[in-house]
Amino acid sequence: MDHIVEMSAFIDWLEINPLEPTTQTLWFHLMQIANKSGYPEWFTVANTLLQAKVGVTENTLIKHRNVLVQKGRIEYKSQGKQKAGKYKIISFTSINEVNSPVNREVNHAVKREVKGSALLKDINSSSASSSDKQESFYAAHIRVFGFECNPFQAESLSSYIDQDGMDESVVIRAIERAGTAAAGYNFNLIKKILDDYFKSGVRTLPQAIALDEQFDARKKKPIQFKSGKVRSFAEMARGIVENDA
Repeated sequence: MDHIVEMSAFIDWLEINPLEPTTQTLWFHLMQIANKSGYPEWFTVANTLLQAKVGVTENTLIKHRNVLVQKGRIEYKSQGKQKAGKYKIISFTSINEVNSPVNREVNHAVKREVKGSALLKDINSSSASSSDKQESFYAAHIRVFGFECNPFQAESLSSYIDQDGMDESVVIRAIERAGTAAAGYNFNLIKKILDDYFKSGVRTLPQAIALDEQFDARKKKPIQFKSGKVRSFAEMARGIVENDA
């Protein structure tokens, strides 16, 4: 099994088989463990080890493991509560699932051309994130930018939900805002917006919308900054920036 080929094939496979970030992370960790073991047909991994690597509870681990089984990406055999479970990676190359490369640049260019004004209209009226509560931030990233976020970006965005207590719709809101504000793709801008939300106490979509409306309203007014700069758009929205005396 070729590790690089399998990883690349998995990312391509995600384009038409989107998975939650935690599910993707679990697969990558299983691949890494299999790689270090020399890719045996079956290998054992304790739940506690995977829980620590992925950062989830046992119930959550089981949930995402079942998804990978259902999607045909792994096989799993329980050996009872006292023994580690056995895993088998379902290779892409062995079942000829590696498709010819897709011309992503063309697809991205077309999708970015379409999204502009339409996306801005959605955000300012009845935000796409509020009208489609079932959408994941992973799917929203594809909708806004025309391509999926990589596993490391997905894990970073997921931390705002799992660790900081934000609703997923807030993360989607940040993705949408970054999509309209940036001249090109800028993942750091998504994180900047989320950090500002967090510092301002935003955890729900209505709170995010209210903060954005304050920020947009203030941005239209000429302001003289006491410090010469605004450290974050959250500070501007809260009125922390003062005029010079």
